[in-house]
Amino acid sequence: MKKITFLSLLFASSFMVAQNTVTVDGSAEFLGFANVFETPANGGAFVFGSPWAVEDIKSVIDVGGNTVTLFPNFNTYADNPTDPFWVDQGTGEGNKVFEGNTFNENNTDLVGEELTFEAEVQSFTLDPDYEVKAFIKVFNADFSVLKEESVVLTETGNFSITYTNVEPEDTTVQYGFSVTGINANPADEPTLGNVVVGPFNLSTSDFDVNSVVIYPNPTTQNWIINTKNASNISVNLYDVNGKLLSVYNNISSQNFTIDASNLKAGFYFASIITENKSNTIKLIKK
Repeated sequence: MKKITFLSLLFASSFMVAQNTVTVDGSAEFLGFANVFETPANGGAFVFGSPWAVEDIKSVIDVGGNTVTLFPNFNTYADNPTDPFWVDQGTGEGNKVFEGNTFNENNTDLVGEELTFEAEVQSFTLDPDYEVKAFIKVFNADFSVLKEESVVLTETGNFSITYTNVEPEDTTVQYGFSVTGINANPADEPTLGNVVVGPFNLSTSDFDVNSVVIYPNPTTQNWIINTKNASNISVNLYDVNGKLLSVYNNISSQNFTIDASNLKAGFYFASIITENKSNTIKLIKK
């Protein structure tokens, strides 16, 4: 089963807004799909796309550790070392650009609703010749229309992407990762590196979110934090990549203001800490 949580934002009017949120779940069913292209030197044209075994894409799902490890593709080279389609017989290098997709698929409860996919890059050693992305893809019934939100991963830390372009024709939601680059010689695996991704991890433990209210959300200028009866409040403000932007300690005012006027439009996270407990609330800047 997919691991689904609901992040509820409480507005001053007491109107509750729920955001469907998914993260990495090692126990979920993962699927694979490959898109294959000519190399840039050969024109870069699309060659074919087809389902592909996750283990052949070279993604490792660790159920116990609850992680996904992403590698460049090696099996096309390993299985076809004398085939010029896959291996340049003159240089010994891979002869195709391989986009390996590893993802979860949902055609029931996530369809027709806004969705956020967030996780933590725990380790990043991938060779810079390869690009790794996190994505949400939404298809219609015959997969002829694709809508996508994605982010390129380049370092350790949290990321978050959100799909909001909901339409009645949406029938299938996929969320996961892709690694794109030249199909590689397995002898080079130790030097090409990988990317390890686990569940989103920003808050340490939960407290009653109703004890703190942030409004207006979305905002164009400021967020106001109403601490109600809570005391000794601290707030850490992060961007979608998990970069710490601001720290506010020992908030004493019941209505504390975070200036968002100089922030770019997008999503942010407020980690609210009180009495050794914390919770994370998604913020939106228009």
